[in-house]
Amino acid sequence: MTPRQAALLSVNSCIGNGRYTNLEVSAVIRKYKFEGLDKSFFTALFYGTIEKMLTLDYCISKLSSRKPEKIDNMVMCLLRTGLYQILFMDKVPDSAAVNESVELAKRYCPKSSVGYVNAVLRSGARNKDGLFSAIMSEAKKGLKGISVMSSIPLDIIECFERSYGRENAEAAALYFAEAKPYMTLRTNTMKITRERLIDSLGGIASPSEIVDSAIKLSGTFPVEDLYGFKEGLFFVQDEASQLAASFINSDSVPEGGIVVDVCACPGGKTFSAAINLSDKANIYSYDLHENKIGLIEKGADRLGLCSIKASARDAREADEALFGKADAVICDVPCSGLGVIAKKPDIRYKPLSETARLPEIQRQILASSAKYLKKSGFLIYSTCTLNRKENEDIIENFLSENSDYKLSDDIIIGEKRGMAVIFPQEYGTDGFFIAKIIKK
Repeated sequence: MTPRQAALLSVNSCIGNGRYTNLEVSAVIRKYKFEGLDKSFFTALFYGTIEKMLTLDYCISKLSSRKPEKIDNMVMCLLRTGLYQILFMDKVPDSAAVNESVELAKRYCPKSSVGYVNAVLRSGARNKDGLFSAIMSEAKKGLKGISVMSSIPLDIIECFERSYGRENAEAAALYFAEAKPYMTLRTNTMKITRERLIDSLGGIASPSEIVDSAIKLSGTFPVEDLYGFKEGLFFVQDEASQLAASFINSDSVPEGGIVVDVCACPGGKTFSAAINLSDKANIYSYDLHENKIGLIEKGADRLGLCSIKASARDAREADEALFGKADAVICDVPCSGLGVIAKKPDIRYKPLSETARLPEIQRQILASSAKYLKKSGFLIYSTCTLNRKENEDIIENFLSENSDYKLSDDIIIGEKRGMAVIFPQEYGTDGFFIAKIIKK
């Protein structure tokens, strides 16, 4: 199995069958034992084709007399992977991209399509500059053109616009189109300083400018192979998520205090809270799925944290034994994930209609979670999406219906108070929303 062959089959699997991209990549690399350049090439071609699919489809429509919907599924996937190599993989010779794609067409596509694949890809190789010019021209025509250029569906960009205006919508979409996702580590400061960990990781690590516990890595690495993983010196957590968890600290929660994390898996905010509190609080870490609780327990054990009690619970059904007792609650609710498109490209192709039920679930979780708070206790509500219906609207609706709670005056980020959207184009992080609510 060659990397090109594997990428073609994986693209077809994910587009045709809805398989998650991260699961597909892991399974293929493990099955075919890809390493080194083969692993890198497969990963780049697969993820790149998925990320740029709308742009590639636009280019195919320019190069072919056939309408995309009339093209056989496997032929379409092959045109996408071939054209991605031609347009976006500078180190791949055009001749290799065309010839190898034609060989794959002979194996996986109808015989009548082999010449067609050859013709379309050769035309693409000859007309690269014209295709890029056409894409740039489209981008000047409004949101539909921005969709072509960014390869983000129009309905998502329109959602960004309704939520945060045209300028932010366009900027976010274009950021996602060009972003090179990087891994961020959260330093376990109970065991090592950030400076020492950066030095130990060598040239791949640099400090975050947003959160003083975060380390940015230049490149993608198996996290288990990094220095200090087995010793529990860090865990993976995005900067925006670390920022949300930073409000749970020794200035806001007393020693022996109670913290409840209602949607905890895989455990990042729970771990951050425990470390911020020197492992001296009582942290109740809940998740809906029983089979995920082990992730929290295993992570806490690796990090050397003893203050975490993990168990399965539906966040909409709070534990009455803890009503009115919590100093702090972490409410990182299930969301549409529109702020992490750069890291999870398949999110962009899920119909927004599938997320329409989320605001009601979020409202229920927030209402239930607030019952844990004692007087003057606070709740951190967060999402990794850029959709006002899941963000500000949830908070404003809750406060209008619950006079015993108020929005905090704490500065969340910049000059924004109480609740704030973290736009990826401004900070180079995931798109994120954070709000802080206090019980009067």
